[in-house]
Amino acid sequence: MTRSLRRICTIGCVLLALPALAAAQSVAEPGTWTVTPFLNTSMGIDPDVAGNSIGVGAALGYDLTSNLGFEGEFSHLFDVAGDTAGVDWSVTNVSANGVYHFNVQHVTPYATFGLGFEHSGVDVQNTRPNVPLSSTEMAFNFGGGVKYLASRTIIIRGDLRRFEANDTAPDFWRLYGGVTFIMGR
Repeated sequence: MTRSLRRICTIGCVLLALPALAAAQSVAEPGTWTVTPFLNTSMGIDPDVAGNSIGVGAALGYDLTSNLGFEGEFSHLFDVAGDTAGVDWSVTNVSANGVYHFNVQHVTPYATFGLGFEHSGVDVQNTRPNVPLSSTEMAFNFGGGVKYLASRTIIIRGDLRRFEANDTAPDFWRLYGGVTFIMGR
């Protein structure tokens, strides 16, 4: 692992390990729907296979309790092939995730785990017939992040997750920043 990736993982673990006993209220409220558009980047893709890419995504969430919520998520990386001439390689994830919010003062750290599908689509000029050009596979993700209540209806959110697919699609870390809009409290 690179030094910066280790730092990010350490910071994430420290945030998740903060005591849940602090006299604070989670930003999650029971019966609340949220929508989160986000920008993201991949990290840690094997450089012999592919590179990192920027992407976009969105999540629709529902909080059952102040600690437990669920969200459906769509994210898309534009081109993990990078500057490779004649190759465009996009990766799209669709997943259903469980989210556990910790009660901590000022920010709300959370942990998440999800299952879904990862579609890896490769567009190669002058391809050989026996090279698979796309695949859709089962994938899982895990990670965590923090949420900060910026106003009554807006939450600022940062997230780090690991995505693992079962075959030819790339495995990677995803770092994202988003703005969550609270649809009803």
